Amino acid sequence: MIPAGRIPVGTADISKRLGRKALPSTLAKKLPAPISRPHAKTSIWDLEQIEAHLAGLPIPELPTAESPDDLLDREEARLQLRDIIEPETWRGYVNRKHAPEADETVCGVPHWKRSTIRNWDANRPGAGAGGGRPKGVKDSKPRDRTADPRLSRADARKERVRAMLKDANGQLTPAQVAEAEGMSERQAYRLIRDLRAGQ
Repeated sequence: MIPAGRIPVGTADISKRLGRKALPSTLAKKLPAPISRPHAKTSIWDLEQIEAHLAGLPIPELPTAESPDDLLDREEARLQLRDIIEPETWRGYVNRKHAPEADETVCGVPHWKRSTIRNWDANRPGAGAGGGRPKGVKDSKPRDRTADPRLSRADARKERVRAMLKDANGQLTPAQVAEAEGMSERQAYRLIRDLRAGQ
């Protein structure tokens, strides 16, 4: 995890600071612990900690409190889901673009903000708001939308965004909807797309 507000660096950055073409494993082992997940394929360090180490200064502590802006790699993002799915399933979601798009790519590794994953998880179909059936429900007929509070909330959200579209003369961005409704920009994009298509 890359804590919010920290500057990440990879092996290429550190090698350059050392005046080397590559970072030998013997030197890498002497560096402060990476901020990337243990056993991650790509090691990522905190710039301030690396600079302190190279200057022979005490290594500054990293923040310990969670932040919505913490950056998580794919596995860390998977573990944020309320109903954790298998790594292969999550990998498929990401590869088929069923998961939100990564917020940043750090040292070649896609990362998501904690808030991006949590907002997506809270609003995805079948996961608490809009679409999907509650677990255990076996009815095959269309459900009464007024009887399901989740569907009512989804309908109310749709009406709010429809009004926003009208007020903005159709010039509404996913970022504006995401901020107003507390959802990811990807979800907001889909909602705007569906409303414009008359769904």
